[in-house]
Amino acid sequence: MPGKVQEFASRFAEFADRLASQRFYNYPFGVSPRAEASTYREIWLAAKQNNCPAIDRLEASQGYSIDKDWMDELALLTQVVIKKSDICYQHGRILYAVLSSYVAASQYDSVNIVETGTARGYSSLCMAKALHDAGQPGKIFTFDILPHDVEMYWNCIADDKGSMSRAELLKAYEQLVNNYIVFIQGDTQMQLRKVFVPRVHLAYFDGTHTYEYVLSEFGHIVDKQKSGDIAVFDDYTPELFPGVVKAVDEICATQGYSKEVLTVSEQRGYAIARKK
Repeated sequence: MPGKVQEFASRFAEFADRLASQRFYNYPFGVSPRAEASTYREIWLAAKQNNCPAIDRLEASQGYSIDKDWMDELALLTQVVIKKSDICYQHGRILYAVLSSYVAASQYDSVNIVETGTARGYSSLCMAKALHDAGQPGKIFTFDILPHDVEMYWNCIADDKGSMSRAELLKAYEQLVNNYIVFIQGDTQMQLRKVFVPRVHLAYFDGTHTYEYVLSEFGHIVDKQKSGDIAVFDDYTPELFPGVVKAVDEICATQGYSKEVLTVSEQRGYAIARKK
């Protein structure tokens, strides 16, 4: 009987997860383009000029840096959107540098990566490029409430071509996607438990920015990390996301992780946690 109750509860939770996700299948960013392609390009040209000394120093210390032209082109497609806050896609540099250095210092047959908050796929592709450039086999399991194969407008420069799925949006990066990335749709509270990998070498958290969610997501991977493994937290920004900062500080204080904070601006900061 307890087994049947548990099975019923699990099925009900999955049904509730699918029901809660339905609105993300119906043009969540709007039923038409938000701006012309020229507007997105103007925003991109300004964002390209951002200087980030903290990330410059990180790249120098790690000994690796992503191809900037490649990153900028990817960002134009997947990071430049219409929103109130400034556009900043420098986390691609962080992920590439940290992952490249990690791979170079180790000898693993395959590397497992977990990401929460896929969005349009920018971060996943930056990490996939790091694996590709290093000749390192691996898989990136990336989670988001947004579906991968459903057409929508993405609030991006490609919207002037009509609605399309994420798979279609990333067509130019198909080889990296096919070789490295697994897209998983749904709430991380339900979906993270379905990834059965013995080890998570690197995790990148950029999902729901609350104390509770960050702790919950981290809780799914903490026992799968060993000394030297890495967790990167986006939006470590006290003024905007105090819940994220509180969760990260608590994790590092209680779970045996060191912490390196990179502050890019008042609106954007990152924390790199390494298991001791």
